[in-house]
Amino acid sequence: MDYDSRTCSTVRAVVALSLVLALLGVHRLIPRRAVVSTSAATAGGAASSSSRLPTLPITPVSPPFVRAFYINADGSSRRRDFMETQLRQAGVRFERWRALPGTPALLQTHRAYFDRGVEAHLFVNHSVASGVIEKWGTVSTYLSHHTLFEHIVRVWGANSSSSFLILQDDTQLKRNWLQMLSQELRLVNPDWARLLLVWWGLARKQACNGHFCVVKPPAGPTEKGPECCGKRFYHGLQAWLVRIRSLRCLLRRLKRRHIKNIDAQMVQCNCPRTYALEKNRMIGRHLDKELGSERASANKVWKQQLLNKRAHVRTRNYTRPAR
Repeated sequence: MDYDSRTCSTVRAVVALSLVLALLGVHRLIPRRAVVSTSAATAGGAASSSSRLPTLPITPVSPPFVRAFYINADGSSRRRDFMETQLRQAGVRFERWRALPGTPALLQTHRAYFDRGVEAHLFVNHSVASGVIEKWGTVSTYLSHHTLFEHIVRVWGANSSSSFLILQDDTQLKRNWLQMLSQELRLVNPDWARLLLVWWGLARKQACNGHFCVVKPPAGPTEKGPECCGKRFYHGLQAWLVRIRSLRCLLRRLKRRHIKNIDAQMVQCNCPRTYALEKNRMIGRHLDKELGSERASANKVWKQQLLNKRAHVRTRNYTRPAR
């Protein structure tokens, strides 16, 4: 083979090798670019999905109270589960306080409390002279709360500034209720003693500032004056925060007043530095329509028994305390 032939063969070999290397390079680049493109598309899709469905995690906060109590009757397991699910999700320490059954047996088991007297509207025909209490649901609600107040003061009374959350078992709390409460507490008088968080009835607008209302009697139903008639103010104990010193005040002043609807009677006690969140800032709502009123149900049962001729009690079940 002459020189020219060898040169041509060499050139052809070099060209062929270059083509092979070029093809190999392209082959390697294709999947690499595809992977990068796929990853970018995935990231872009995730970002797009994230922008469509933003996640708003709740920042954990420390509860501004020692513990929560919810009041619940033995037979109300549905309400018990409902309340405990909410409180566990919030990560707060809580206890169930057993609601007392609304029956005349309370005259024996809690006799001492009846020495303060019973409001006339809880009797048959709204008359103490009848000697027959018919609204035992209202009486049991009063005593269930009162005995809880005594328990808290007895166990934690060493620190008058300690605060407790008290709930009824028909209260639905908002998802971020604990964060809402912490924010609102920054705006209220730091020396607050009792704070209504979920309640019903009317507010006195002249006593409100956009966040809180100052709670003062009369609670109503009003009977005379410029607020007449039948108006109710700051009723309901669905959710409220209270300090030991306010519980002591309530226990002293309740002792001087008749047994009646305890939410109204507590407003009438007029303990200092009592506030209520304005309606649009409440941390939950009252499920009275969805769950019904156990107090009203108990009252209805006893009223029906008294209306029934066979069950009508003509002997007195209550003796008016001597004054």
